[in-house]
Amino acid sequence: MQTPSLVREHRALEKLAGHFSGPERMHSSYWNDEPKRGEAVTDARVALDGFAVVQDYEQRLEDGSRFAGHGVFRYDADGRRQPE
Repeated sequence: MQTPSLVREHRALEKLAGHFSGPERMHSSYWNDEPKRGEAVTDARVALDGFAVVQDYEQRLEDGSRFAGHGVFRYDADGRRQPE
């Protein structure tokens, strides 16, 4: 097995890293009868020697409800090959 190498697309993931916060609007949906406003915070960091970005997300809406999530962003360098 070859050791994978970082490629340009892995380096582009680094742009997602950082601390971001700001206002957020949730449009009406199946879970949300009325549009709601709130605040969201995202903390993301480069992980796995540059092969991924790990994100923690928290949303607090004006009605007091809260949603938290965790994301992992990565690039599949092998998947960019064209099928033979």
